[in-house]
Amino acid sequence: METNSMDSLDGWVAVKTNLFDEEELFRLVFIVQWSVIESKFAVTCHNRTLQRRTRRLPAEQDPEERRLSAELDPDETSWAGLFSLHDLRMIHQQLTGVADILGPYFPDLSDFEDGNIWDLLFLTRRSNLGEEDDDGRDIDMPCRNLERYFSTAIDICGRKIVLDSLFSQDDVEEYFENLQEFKKKTMQEEVSRAKDHLRKLLQSHWAADRMVLLLDLYQDEDQAYQDLVTAATVFFQYLLQPFRDMRELSCLYKMEILKLLDYEELGPKRLSALEKEAEEWRRRAEDAVSSIQDVTVRYFIQTSKALSGMVKQMEEDKGRFGASAWASAMPRLEKLRFLMAKESLQHMRASEMCLKRKKEGIRERVRPACQGGLTLTPLR
Repeated sequence: METNSMDSLDGWVAVKTNLFDEEELFRLVFIVQWSVIESKFAVTCHNRTLQRRTRRLPAEQDPEERRLSAELDPDETSWAGLFSLHDLRMIHQQLTGVADILGPYFPDLSDFEDGNIWDLLFLTRRSNLGEEDDDGRDIDMPCRNLERYFSTAIDICGRKIVLDSLFSQDDVEEYFENLQEFKKKTMQEEVSRAKDHLRKLLQSHWAADRMVLLLDLYQDEDQAYQDLVTAATVFFQYLLQPFRDMRELSCLYKMEILKLLDYEELGPKRLSALEKEAEEWRRRAEDAVSSIQDVTVRYFIQTSKALSGMVKQMEEDKGRFGASAWASAMPRLEKLRFLMAKESLQHMRASEMCLKRKKEGIRERVRPACQGGLTLTPLR
């Protein structure tokens, strides 16, 4: 039995789409050295751009630099870590998954292969021979090659990907979006795509030089408009739902409190507290209704504007064809005019309700002044 709806997001995570966008370029410098004691590569990265910015005197900085310097965390200017050969190869595999062209840039580190099983068992022998082995092999060149490799990886993969691969943090929450915000953004993008598709169809009428082509284009437009209505309905219903829930909840609590006030014998303090609570729930219900009205207006703006564009385009098309040819398209024009009038009327009604609410709010705010002796002019 399927209990979850098809659009359920349980068990899913949303990765931020702009996670690796870099608004500002930084000059990063890598320093790599071989640690004989740890038998690992010590990798340090310095953000020279931010270091120079923090070293400058406040008087030498412009306002934007002073703001950035004040907000700068010192840990963000340098990073460091120890990496075995296995660690570096795993990091390289991760980076090549992002950009496979980075593959040939990884240096040859075969001289730093892990020791055999006897070296692991006889650590004393390995430590005694380690200094001699290090003296007999070139350590400087592989380190410089690693520095060039990391700099190349920054250019190809981006600063954030490389730094996160090398110096990853335990906190991974920064990678994820709030699922509700992700769902809202996805539906909003769907509405935008539907609007753009309809707009492109309307702009392509000039290429339809025959009535048959134009009629086919009208069918595509009708489908595009239905797709827009469907996407907009889903999106705005999603926006409306929290306010509808708040309206119902507020009304329910208010009714329960009024029942207590009518049928229970309460003391003065309890009575006053309940009256204040009932007023608060009444205010919340009114705020929810106001939000519902505002969202409804935004919905009808979308639909009526789309229909208006379709009607306007058809009226322009009418002048390019004769009366006999246009007769086949006339029923669609009349239908669109009817739909536009219907949506425009609903838009006007919703807007009128919002306007009336705003007038009442203004009256409430100026009423104390009127009681003090000022004259209130009726709002028109």
